Amino acid sequence: MCFKKQFFLLLIFAAALGFRVTAQTWVVPDDQKAVTAPAKFTPAMQKQGEQVYTKNCQSCHGLPGKDNWVKLVPPPGDLAKEKAQKQTDGEIFYRITTGKVPMPEFRNIIPEDDRWNVIAYLRTFNPKYVQPEPSAKTAFTGRIVTLAMQYSEPVKKIVVTAHEKLKDNDKAPAAGIEVMLYVKRFFGNMQVGDMKTTNAKGEAFFEFPADLPGNSAGNVDITAQVNDPKNQMKATPAAATLAIGVPTSRPGLTETRAWWSTRGKAPIWLLLTYTLSVLIVWGFIVYIVVSVMKIRKLSQG
Repeated sequence: MCFKKQFFLLLIFAAALGFRVTAQTWVVPDDQKAVTAPAKFTPAMQKQGEQVYTKNCQSCHGLPGKDNWVKLVPPPGDLAKEKAQKQTDGEIFYRITTGKVPMPEFRNIIPEDDRWNVIAYLRTFNPKYVQPEPSAKTAFTGRIVTLAMQYSEPVKKIVVTAHEKLKDNDKAPAAGIEVMLYVKRFFGNMQVGDMKTTNAKGEAFFEFPADLPGNSAGNVDITAQVNDPKNQMKATPAAATLAIGVPTSRPGLTETRAWWSTRGKAPIWLLLTYTLSVLIVWGFIVYIVVSVMKIRKLSQG
């Protein structure tokens, strides 16, 4: 092997090794590792967790215990196996919440209770698992905020209004609240624009992209949520369907030929490749059988 070829292979190996090490580095803070579930896991939680897992996780991680996860880099892995099960509940919860490419961030997709339900479900595959004592929830002393949302035609912007509940059950505009806007897409929620902070009137204004597609009537499902990474608030999000998108006739995910579609709608080239591969394999098997029979006849003659 010549020197240039050796050097080229060495570069490929080094790059692949470096990418693998970088991709698999995912450090969970120590304080998050020690986090425990807010309640004892119950069969009802495990059943709900299975439904949430099937909807949001199975497409990449596969069926627990079956080793049929999608071949990605870094690999998603089987969450029923030792590598995932040896993590603490807090570690798994942190990873589900924050995400890391290619895994999405589920903080704004799956509610907190359902994230714990997923963990309750995954622990059913570990016969040695013993749940740590649940964390006792202290009395909440933070802000209680409720969001409302509407489209303002005069300013051509989406207006999100935040109100804060006071001690005497009155409400007042909540200033200084960080708000994020999301649009529902096929594979989750897509953030629209940058995060905004409410003004003295409790209002935050979002410019909506003029070219963002909606359904056939131009309707778009929008959600406004409070950005509260330290969980210092109880915030009620706002959701609305607004006719501010570009009318678009989009076929369903299973109505066109694509990788993720049904078998009957698989890409033509994929069907042809599969069929040709099967024919080649069977042709090779038949060739071997015929050759063996010929050799046997010659040996007997």
